[in-house]
Amino acid sequence: MRTPSTPKLYIVFGATGNTGKRVVPLLLAAGHSVRAFVRSPGKLQISHERLQVVQGDVGDAEAVRSAIKGVQAVISLVGGPLGDKSFHGGVLPPFIKAVHAGMREHGVKRLLVQAGAASVVRGEKFNFLKHVLVRQIDGRTRGDHGCHIDNDEAISYLETSARDIEWMVTRPPLIVAKPSEGKRVVALDVMPWPPVVTFEDMAAYTVSLIDDDKAVKTSKYCGYALASAIHPPSFAGYVASTVAIGLAYLIYRLI
Repeated sequence: MRTPSTPKLYIVFGATGNTGKRVVPLLLAAGHSVRAFVRSPGKLQISHERLQVVQGDVGDAEAVRSAIKGVQAVISLVGGPLGDKSFHGGVLPPFIKAVHAGMREHGVKRLLVQAGAASVVRGEKFNFLKHVLVRQIDGRTRGDHGCHIDNDEAISYLETSARDIEWMVTRPPLIVAKPSEGKRVVALDVMPWPPVVTFEDMAAYTVSLIDDDKAVKTSKYCGYALASAIHPPSFAGYVASTVAIGLAYLIYRLI
């Protein structure tokens, strides 16, 4: 992937979140301008001559549509509350629809949406680790299931109703607030192992991906380039290794 040489104006929704607050300075350092759409401007904790701050709520469709005017690309790092068992979805899908409407209205083509590795995309095969252990057991136990529903519906909308724009979806695993691993995050066809990246490295990947034409209309997993994947030779091996990985994953989330 290449870093764009022509300065652009990007709008970042979710600019004060864990990934967003790292994406904004990276875009500015690369010579771009940023319009940060935030509910609480005081949380942005950064000022720059090429940074525009727009106060608003992602639930306000009109504000979302209006904020997109004049930008060259949209980055969505919006998501529902993780770890909240009372949340059953309803944040991301209407927001993505408002973004799409704003892009149509203002002639903007490029959109990057950060979802999660537990998200389901069209044509995806059943995976015991993901569909049972991660989504049904771990997700419901921890209160992440509402976010899974939101991500699924948002991706489905893009796949079926947003063919007129150049959307791309990233599906990272667990993102943690630790120093950079010093390794490159890349697109993957399988869930990565270990199932973790840092916010620093995910932000760098986001900035590098937004200008990558090959990523358009894709919803790839992402993880470290050296991440491994297990390809068991038989169904029995598949079941055994998947259960082992699933247990290891649950233990990893608990420590």
